[in-house]
Amino acid sequence: MKIRHYLTVTLGGLISCLLLLTFLLALWPVTIRVDHDWLKPLALLMASALYLGGVGLLFRYLHRIKPRTGKWLSGGLWLAFLAIQLWVATTWVAAPRADLYFVHQQALNLLNGHQDWSTYFYVYPNNVTFTLLLSGIMRVGHLLTGSYSGVWLNIVQFAWLDVGLLAIWQQLRRHNPARANLFLVLIMTTVPLYAYALNTYSDTYVLPLGLLAFAAFRHLQRANSWEQITWRSILLSCLLVAAYLLKANFIVLVIAVLVAIWLRPNQSPHPSFTRCLLTLVLLATLVVGGGLTTKWQKANGYTVDVNQSLPATSWVAMSWNPHTYGQYKRADVNAIRQQPTKASKQKLANQTLKTRLHDLGWQGVLQHLFRKARLFLSSGTFDSFQINPAFDRAPNWYRQHRATSDWFLANWCQVSYLALILVNLGWGIQQIRRYHLTSAYLLGGLFFMGLICFHVIFWETEERYALPVLFLLTAGTAAGYRQPLNILRYSQRSRWLPLGMALAFTTLLGFAAWQNTNLMVRSNSDPVSVISQNEGRYFQDHQLTLKSNHSLTQPFTASLPFDQITVNNGERLTGRLTLTTASDKTVWQSRGRSLRLDQTLPLQPAGRYRLTVTNRSPKDITLTTAPATYRLLPEALSAHPDQYLRFAVTQQSVAPVLSNGKFWLLFGAMWLSGLLVIDRFYWYRRRI
Repeated sequence: MKIRHYLTVTLGGLISCLLLLTFLLALWPVTIRVDHDWLKPLALLMASALYLGGVGLLFRYLHRIKPRTGKWLSGGLWLAFLAIQLWVATTWVAAPRADLYFVHQQALNLLNGHQDWSTYFYVYPNNVTFTLLLSGIMRVGHLLTGSYSGVWLNIVQFAWLDVGLLAIWQQLRRHNPARANLFLVLIMTTVPLYAYALNTYSDTYVLPLGLLAFAAFRHLQRANSWEQITWRSILLSCLLVAAYLLKANFIVLVIAVLVAIWLRPNQSPHPSFTRCLLTLVLLATLVVGGGLTTKWQKANGYTVDVNQSLPATSWVAMSWNPHTYGQYKRADVNAIRQQPTKASKQKLANQTLKTRLHDLGWQGVLQHLFRKARLFLSSGTFDSFQINPAFDRAPNWYRQHRATSDWFLANWCQVSYLALILVNLGWGIQQIRRYHLTSAYLLGGLFFMGLICFHVIFWETEERYALPVLFLLTAGTAAGYRQPLNILRYSQRSRWLPLGMALAFTTLLGFAAWQNTNLMVRSNSDPVSVISQNEGRYFQDHQLTLKSNHSLTQPFTASLPFDQITVNNGERLTGRLTLTTASDKTVWQSRGRSLRLDQTLPLQPAGRYRLTVTNRSPKDITLTTAPATYRLLPEALSAHPDQYLRFAVTQQSVAPVLSNGKFWLLFGAMWLSGLLVIDRFYWYRRRI
């Protein structure tokens, strides 16, 4: 018993150290992504302190209201949350791109009775199970709505995420209704939740399974009869195995549950019975679940081709590419893919890994681990602003001001991320001081450690793989937030403390504003995306031959004014580009015979257009296109149904990251909020 206790406390200390490391990394987020114009660390720290102050005041209010009022408030918060989700689900529809393009197209093929699988799935078999699941969801949507609408998928995804959130909310409500409501408010303001709910991919579908598994684990610990233990073990095992089959990195959650169940006590008359039964049931479920999944795939025409799929070592070798932060590298994948057999692929992967580790040396290995850890842990956006690069439906105000909106939202994500880490770090230290770790904290911490080991040490690293950490931190903040009583009690003996805090806050905020004045000077040169059809560049290069003196026409509808068109990534062409309106009026035509397919033109108003590419060279040329039986754009290529040109229509907008007015409005709001938080904490000090 003592060994278990000491081991638990030791793990708690390790979890706290990792949270501290994450907090320090999050002060300097990586700058290799689109949302790279971060506030300086001092400004992030001060903003996170304000966030914590707001959480404290909110918690105080929720803690003081009457139980009856709390029930009404819970209902109101859920209604508001559902209304926001409904608005987002019907206003934004993300365009399936990259992996989602192949998954979406294959799901539609299965619905239409075609069981020929794209080569993509033989190289990346990890997405086969999710594709089969998506096909079933789209079939239900077609029966209910008569279409495979993106809105239907959005609603399904929001509803499924809500199931997982409801399970955590109920667990918190069992102990303290105020904390459950605090969780609901925090999750309602969590930007990545909405971004991933619009993203039809396995990340969205596996997350609720993990949250349900956490709730099932707590129920299993409270089971005190063999019937309860048996059924709850089966339920927990099914949730864990389903999560693992959808996303392989959730194997670390399986391991975390097994470690936690053997370390923490449970309410069974015979605790070892619960531990042994769960272990056996979980192992059996893994075997049965894997077998059933394989049969399901074969029944739909898919069988694994070992000579095409990438060996596991290739992903490890790719993650140790010294020129990256450990993220996906297409050149590494192509080098392995070109090998004809499984053995040759494995040999090249092993050789690449050994060479890279040898070239790095022990200092290089440590530096590379640090780079991977930064990419994995430092960003509170969790890749929210890159997973949906284009939208089939979005408000025009968002399209026009997307750069500014994403900047504000990204920094809000970072501020809240820092605050959530800080609360969980404090909660963990408090538990270590008491030599008692709650089961939920231990399980969440083990899962957190497992993801770090899996992606930072071994596998490919991307921000989105850390997404479950965000929801664990949010639940941990709701469960573990404590008021700063020592400071508040000291303030009773000093009336000058609030004034001193206000002066110190004003001084620091002024210095932080001075540090960030470059935001009003440095240009944000990212153009406003009007249309983006970029399929054809990832994994495959589907091309359409354009004969000499022939033309290819792509109709499109621009929802915003535009002044730049890029085709085929701006490659050269001997020929002509022509832009006409829907009524066949030519509004622009390129000059010269030899031109780049990246042309700036006079600002054109929103409307319906046709872009024509004409080949004037004596030789045939090829243009990159994407085949699809669903709409990548409202209209396909003329005379080529189910094919879409790879091109982008943009509006150049070279402007500062923030205008002077927005900059001072931001820091002015922070100043007033800080004074309000200080004032409220001072006057309420006797009642907290």
